[in-house]
Amino acid sequence: MSLRWVIAGTVVAVGAAFGAVRVRRALGDPFAQAEKELDRRDRTLREEHPDTVALRHRAHYLSETGDLAGAVDLSQRLLAERVRALGEDHPQVLTTRHNLANLRGRAGDAAGAAEAFERLARDMERVHGADYIDTVMSRRAAVRWREEADGGGRGTE
Repeated sequence: MSLRWVIAGTVVAVGAAFGAVRVRRALGDPFAQAEKELDRRDRTLREEHPDTVALRHRAHYLSETGDLAGAVDLSQRLLAERVRALGEDHPQVLTTRHNLANLRGRAGDAAGAAEAFERLARDMERVHGADYIDTVMSRRAAVRWREEADGGGRGTE
């Protein structure tokens, strides 16, 4: 191998290394950021009492066995516990709100489900942005349940 090729390869390698340093400076250390996020989530989830997790399982079981009113009741209690432990904007709280809104609709309260999804969509947009997938899904669910409440969704599925 000629000296020219060795020098050219070294220049390319050094250039790539400097490029990686510039990217890391611009973006920060993505691994350190991920570790910080995982630590924050672990600390937050430790705040959630084991009974709260059990509520989620019982609500799901009641939903699966057809006791939607019981599932709504337990999901409301679950939501209150999660808000207390995790805060209004925590992803698990937002997910619990989504599930509760859907349960309301399935239990026959289409208007309540639509209102809950409309509030959730506004909060999702505030927390995550307008194009975030869960924001978009919440908006779609609000429209679906609003149509159901207004009588337009009957027989369309």
